[in-house]
Amino acid sequence: MSSVDLAILADRGVGETAAAEALPAGVVDLFGLLTRLGDPMTLLVVVVVGYLLADHLGVSSSRMAVALALAFGAFAVTLALKHAFALPRPPGAGTDGYGFPSGHAIGATVVYGGLVALLGERHRRRRAVIAAAALVALVSLSRIVIGVHYLVDVVAGVAVGVGFLAVTLRVGPGLWPDRVDTAAVDRAFAVAVGTGVVALGTAVVTDTVVAAAAAVGGWIGWRFVTSRDRRVDDPSTARLVVSVAALPPALVVVAVVLGGGVSLPVAAGLAGVVVALLLALPDLSASVVEKNAGSSR
Repeated sequence: MSSVDLAILADRGVGETAAAEALPAGVVDLFGLLTRLGDPMTLLVVVVVGYLLADHLGVSSSRMAVALALAFGAFAVTLALKHAFALPRPPGAGTDGYGFPSGHAIGATVVYGGLVALLGERHRRRRAVIAAAALVALVSLSRIVIGVHYLVDVVAGVAVGVGFLAVTLRVGPGLWPDRVDTAAVDRAFAVAVGTGVVALGTAVVTDTVVAAAAAVGGWIGWRFVTSRDRRVDDPSTARLVVSVAALPPALVVVAVVLGGGVSLPVAAGLAGVVVALLLALPDLSASVVEKNAGSSR
């Protein structure tokens, strides 16, 4: 793409920023809160908690493992495109990073849409799709209202998100899976890892390194789980406590890594290990529960 084309794309607004600036401060503040629904950290917490507590929520762990793969892949494809286009945000955005496409729009589309496809009951899918679409629209609108994206950024983000979601589900468990097996999860993680490699090809920075390493770590953690046959069917209080207690320290490590305070190799190692442990944690805690139960007999 020529420098002339990039200059045209850099000034890609259609008057939406002026309209957003005219809104009352209270409205902007409200949308500043609503935009958190599409934050990468929020989406990660949603899928990680869903995976760790799958047994207690009556959800298949394999379905939530696919949701994790979708989330990692969404972050990677966002970074790949942002660095490939390297287009600025609107003037006065007040935040760093490139503006095209919207990562919040991509992430919300992939994660919320993926959860509907993976978990939605047949007779309630229409309502679930409408609810997910409303969430995506709300997140996308919030990015324009708070002045960090142009309209084209969020439209492109939703389009990319829909495309990536459709491809990953088609390669993995299917668009509306009634059952998700181990092989389907492997294929979904393979897509995430491949997307992470593409992101690294566009720029070797902390974010792309972490995205790629997290996808690899998730795949390794999942393979560890499927290589063992010690899962317990009945959820236990011990497993719940261990799973919940593991999340805060994991989030602290992620925050430190993304803050750029460590070297790229260390960032990759920490991201991969933390994610692998989170995937393996339910199985490890189940083994401890079984061991303790056996020794008390």
